[in-house]
Amino acid sequence: MKKVLLLILALSMGGKYAIAQDTGENDLKNFRFGLKATGMVNWYKPEDKNKFTSQGATARGSYGLITEFRMNKVVSFATGVQVDYDGGRLAFNENDTNFYFLSKDLELLERSDSTSTASKYRLNSRFYRTTYLTIPIGLKLKSPEIGALTYFGQFGVNASFRLKSRADDKLNAVSGGASNETINQQVSQSDILNTTDMNIFKFSLNIGVGAEWSIAGSTSLVFGLNWYNGFSNVLKSESKYLFRNRNNGYEATKQNAKSNAIALTVGILF
Repeated sequence: MKKVLLLILALSMGGKYAIAQDTGENDLKNFRFGLKATGMVNWYKPEDKNKFTSQGATARGSYGLITEFRMNKVVSFATGVQVDYDGGRLAFNENDTNFYFLSKDLELLERSDSTSTASKYRLNSRFYRTTYLTIPIGLKLKSPEIGALTYFGQFGVNASFRLKSRADDKLNAVSGGASNETINQQVSQSDILNTTDMNIFKFSLNIGVGAEWSIAGSTSLVFGLNWYNGFSNVLKSESKYLFRNRNNGYEATKQNAKSNAIALTVGILF
């Protein structure tokens, strides 16, 4: 009888352990992957406020692949790859007037390559629309599963490679040479190719919180809120395309702005 009772107790404990393993499957899986889509509110923060002024935020977005490598029950190494549609708006202050030449194909021309047939403009404000390929690198710290939800915080860096950039400008047409410029009516130009006036790399601090909602086995819906705090200049520090008229001559425009964003992510992890 005693042996039977011991056998029943052993089977009972084994059953509880099996259930615990099944309900904790998300924690025990060493590698997870999934997909995500993100809506972002982006803005540019200029370094020199005497030259540039931020004109507020703009709605942008991204999509990509999520991967996670479990280090222990609490910490995972989180990375992946995503395409970011970044952007920002800057006003160019009138006391630091900037000009540029534009080809008939809406492509910025270097000052040395401008011809007599190129159009010259005074730039008042610009809306930057830049596409990046981004690799997020960071740590994800998860709570135990509470009901169907697991809460997490994450900390890391986004490393981005510029793919292409276009701009929408508000400007004035300009006639005459450097010594006798005439500022004409205000106009707008859209979809200007300015890729080569943007830095190739962009780096941002990535801090976020969120939750996973377990829907079946190791499959979860993911919801996250992140802050991307840029710490590198997204613009070329000395422009080959924007110039200032100084003493009847041309001088390159020095520029510096950081890209910041608040991002809301929805995804699925397997």
